[in-house]
Amino acid sequence: MMKNIKKYIAAFGLMATIVSCENLDELNVNPSFPVDVSATALMPPIEQQMAVGLQFDNRILGRYIQNFSIATVNTAGSQWDQYGYQANSDVGGEIWKMVYFSIGLNLSKLQEKAIAEERHDITGISKIIRAWSWQVATDYHSELIDFDQVFTQRLSFDYVGQEKVYAEVVRLLNEGISDLARTDGNVSQTYTAGGDKMYGGDRSKWMKFAYGVLARNLNNQINKASYNPDKVIEYCDKSLASNADNALIRYNGTIAADINFYGPGRSNFNTFRQTDFAVRTMNGEIFGATDPRMSRVLVPSVGTSETAPASAAAPDPTKYTFNGNPLNTTASTAASNVSRIPNFWGTYTVGAQANPGRYLFRDKANFPLMTYAEIQFIKAEAAFIKGDKALALEAYKKGIDASIDFVNANTVVSTVFPITTTISATEKSAFLANINVVPLANNLTLSQIMLQKYVALFGFGMLETWSDMRKYHYDNQNIYKTMSYTPNGGLFVDNGGKMPYRVRPRFNSEYVWNFEALKAIGADKVDYHTVEMWFSQP
Repeated sequence: MMKNIKKYIAAFGLMATIVSCENLDELNVNPSFPVDVSATALMPPIEQQMAVGLQFDNRILGRYIQNFSIATVNTAGSQWDQYGYQANSDVGGEIWKMVYFSIGLNLSKLQEKAIAEERHDITGISKIIRAWSWQVATDYHSELIDFDQVFTQRLSFDYVGQEKVYAEVVRLLNEGISDLARTDGNVSQTYTAGGDKMYGGDRSKWMKFAYGVLARNLNNQINKASYNPDKVIEYCDKSLASNADNALIRYNGTIAADINFYGPGRSNFNTFRQTDFAVRTMNGEIFGATDPRMSRVLVPSVGTSETAPASAAAPDPTKYTFNGNPLNTTASTAASNVSRIPNFWGTYTVGAQANPGRYLFRDKANFPLMTYAEIQFIKAEAAFIKGDKALALEAYKKGIDASIDFVNANTVVSTVFPITTTISATEKSAFLANINVVPLANNLTLSQIMLQKYVALFGFGMLETWSDMRKYHYDNQNIYKTMSYTPNGGLFVDNGGKMPYRVRPRFNSEYVWNFEALKAIGADKVDYHTVEMWFSQP
């Protein structure tokens, strides 16, 4: 009997071996979850992660640049309001995760497929996205993983300095632009549009986006002898030409996976409040004129504000009372305080999908990666540094104009608190005609350019604003007037009295698995985040 059993086992094993050898290619293949997908199937999640990485980390960057602060003092995460960081935490590490994990190998696979299929438009797009991701990551963290080692089988990685990263960004962008200019092979806007949810396969718009990244790259280097404002202006002129070119990541806002991270349906901002500095940039204290964007972007306090309009057909947003939270205090949420500040949805409660939200803080709001207004302010800054004040004023005025139109496109009209209307043509014209806001060319100041850029990027362009603040070394006398760097409780203890210039690499990848390499760049030091960036140095 035992001999027969052994024969059966041997025969079964032989059959299994034959079957496995003949069908080896099918081993571990699940037809419901293919491992090889089309290029257009890879593109939407890659583009979506471009927004998610920024949105997560904007929660801390928004506090470094004083767009907002958290509602209470001495709670988890309040270190960021004191210009510090959370040790042994992944808070602040989402951009790193986006670049190396969420996008990472997916983008490599996209480029490989595009090259193999001679889809030069997708090849160009993939290089531009990679360049954008390196630019974002280095402006946030500084040193990055050596390009010869990244996405390899290595278990530890060395880091390269920001100068090498900046050069790699330029190389990739130039290659991407060249690829997009090709018309041979299998270039097809119809095919690419199936996956490209940002620009619908429009190569001309991707080229403009690439030139915008080039403009950011070079304009961050204003302190260097090699800085060339004419080149910046050239890049801006080749970049976004109107709000129709804005780089937007879109949200349908119907299910949790497709709700804007800022929206009430995700409830990620219920403890955040606008700062007093953000209010001063719009309430006339700095510019000498009330900004019509204030009542559409910022949130009024209940206090003496109009909670219901005298006329439903003609609500009066001028009756709003706006307050800003001093850095890291509890005053903003005390129920006994009639001037307490709502969250960015206009409520005091945890977010829910039933809440319509406001401005970019809506479930269905599209998230901007780059806007025409930003490009115009970059051009204005470069022209000002060059000494061409007439050109600087022209670009400056276009930037404000475009920002107002952008705000209108994202305004939810409401006749209940917080009452909101779109900015009328009369309001817009009056603001642009105000000599305090748009002076004569010879009277234009660099502070006006940078502060209007601050307003235009409020709520989404935190990294670009922080780059500006760092290259001007937090100058609150000549540039960011009235901004205070003395939060409640003082600067974070590990700062040693210094301001932050970088965010530490992601804890759960670098500090846990690659610590020896971090020591080589000084990232084991408690004040590493205060080390100045290469781009901001002479």
